[in-house]
Amino acid sequence: MHRLVLVGAIALAACTQSDNDRPATLEYVTEAILQPSCAQADCHSSLRRERGYAFDTVAEAKQSLSLIVIPTDPDDSLLYSTLTRQILRMPYDSPLPDNDIALIRTWITDGAPGLGLDIP
Repeated sequence: MHRLVLVGAIALAACTQSDNDRPATLEYVTEAILQPSCAQADCHSSLRRERGYAFDTVAEAKQSLSLIVIPTDPDDSLLYSTLTRQILRMPYDSPLPDNDIALIRTWITDGAPGLGLDIP
């Protein structure tokens, strides 16, 4: 019985640790979350620029995110509200996993490092 509990605790710690080990940086958020989920050719790519936003490169994402992120304030940031709202949640075809949304919230709460915006 103790062995089963120990194995379960190790497995749970490993899963939790992998989520916590992801860096809350502009580069990671762009390359690991926004590029594969939002930067398709017909959405937020440099070619299409749906609603004026592109997320297919870090440079394009930095420019776009500076318009829709308020450092330290995820609840008032258009990026976060667009990813979490119930109606017309983005991406339409496949909303982001909760752990990706949580990482974006952490990144914004931490001041959106890498975005280069002054924190009020």
